[in-house]
Amino acid sequence: MIWQEPAKGGYPDRSFLGLPGIDRMGAGRRGLIPYSPMGYLTELEMTAGSRGHSAFSMPASPWFANSSGLISAGMLAVIGDAALGSVVHSDVAAGQGMTTAELSMSFLRPVVPREGAVVTGSGQLIHRGRSMGISEAFLFDADDQLVSHGTTRCTIFPPVDPVPDPPDVDSPPLEEPPPGSAADDPLRREVEGEVLPQDEFERRTGLEMLRALIAEELPRPPIHYLTGMRAVEAREGEAVVVLPCSRWLSTSAGTIQGGFTAMLAESAMTSAAFSTAPPDTAVAALDFKVNYLRPVFPDGEDLTARARILHRGRTLVIGAAEILNAEGKQVALATGSSMYLPGRPANLVGVELGSGSSDPEDDPGA
Repeated sequence: MIWQEPAKGGYPDRSFLGLPGIDRMGAGRRGLIPYSPMGYLTELEMTAGSRGHSAFSMPASPWFANSSGLISAGMLAVIGDAALGSVVHSDVAAGQGMTTAELSMSFLRPVVPREGAVVTGSGQLIHRGRSMGISEAFLFDADDQLVSHGTTRCTIFPPVDPVPDPPDVDSPPLEEPPPGSAADDPLRREVEGEVLPQDEFERRTGLEMLRALIAEELPRPPIHYLTGMRAVEAREGEAVVVLPCSRWLSTSAGTIQGGFTAMLAESAMTSAAFSTAPPDTAVAALDFKVNYLRPVFPDGEDLTARARILHRGRTLVIGAAEILNAEGKQVALATGSSMYLPGRPANLVGVELGSGSSDPEDDPGA
């Protein structure tokens, strides 16, 4: 599987920390630093960048599909986190670093994988203080429809002491092929894994489907073959999902990108909600919030998300998850809400997610 292979890409020399954030971004766009491993895995690309603004694109690849045939809300956090964090990074001084402390995303409509289609994201800086930055981002599908809105709070670190001497930014670009240019790059290969047919969702409860996937009685989806993410436990109202911390998931900073941690948390919370769904009932993620507690490194060990349902109404389900590293330490905490959609297809084609619930039981003021 791709996640088990040696990862392409590398990390920049520490001297680049001697540049202001906006110049680091420019150096990356001009090819002066290595493409990151996650860049080769996802083909995520910055298409525009200036102080306080950025734009990204990412293929709506069939490799990103989950068992329902969707690019999950969590997978969209990968481009969301990039757009949100980059605009804060663009405003830091030489020697300063930053990290995502909190990520919140809401989802309006599903994204179905399609060859040649892309998801785009635009980030905007809202506030930059001495130790904190706040930004927002909008994600659009290939038809230019808004699919998600996100916000983030980033922690900005004091400058390192001493600040390293900056590199020569007039040097020629590195001679390395860009992501997606080689036939053996992950998204250029023939897709492995399967999307489950609709009749499986119509005849089984959510819990039965989860247990069949865990037991490998049903085929695993493409996103598993790409990243290794998989459910390992399921009970009614609870789910455990793991994600191997492979080097493929790492950014230029050498840590696992926060979007992948959010992807794992969302998968676990949506799985916990799905475990309570009757047959022929789709479950859609509406929103989530992730608070990051410590960095995650590409050590090859499993990151584990344990999710449970906090509230279950007729239409809305509220869940929570804790994400633990291999040492059992919390690296993130998450909450999120999902919606039951009886009689709707599992891939949610034609469903608008932001319409809300008309069920009085789901109204907090009722």
